[in-house]
Amino acid sequence: MTISAQLMSAVIMLASGIFVGCVIDSTRAIWSGLPRRKWIQQCTVVLELMVWIVLGFCTFYFLYVTKGGQWRAVDPLFQLAGIFLYDKLLRRFFRFIGRLFVLLFIRPIYWIVYIISRFFLIFWRVVRSIVLFVLTPVTKLYKVALGTRFKK
Repeated sequence: MTISAQLMSAVIMLASGIFVGCVIDSTRAIWSGLPRRKWIQQCTVVLELMVWIVLGFCTFYFLYVTKGGQWRAVDPLFQLAGIFLYDKLLRRFFRFIGRLFVLLFIRPIYWIVYIISRFFLIFWRVVRSIVLFVLTPVTKLYKVALGTRFKK
């Protein structure tokens, strides 16, 4: 393996560590917004463990694809360096980008869906009330006819 290939491998593992740090930080941020109930906290521990396992598999697959399955002892060190780099330097930036993404994309989509669903709900209620109003005489006649027919 040449020096440039080793440097590229180190940069790839550093980027992988930054990605892992970003994913773990995002999952912790999402789960911190959940209610503080005991069973939810127990589920978050299990889910975070599962996320770590999936990230480990993804890292090894990424290593397999990029380096043909060659694993060096410095690879985990570079990944840890990437995680620490994310934690110390990039966390604020990524959280800012996440908040910006939520404000610019997620909330408008949520409000558009909410407004459309409310419109359809109001439309449904108006149509239902009109149909029930129109059918009220028919249903009353039907009840009267059935009531007199089955009386002994």
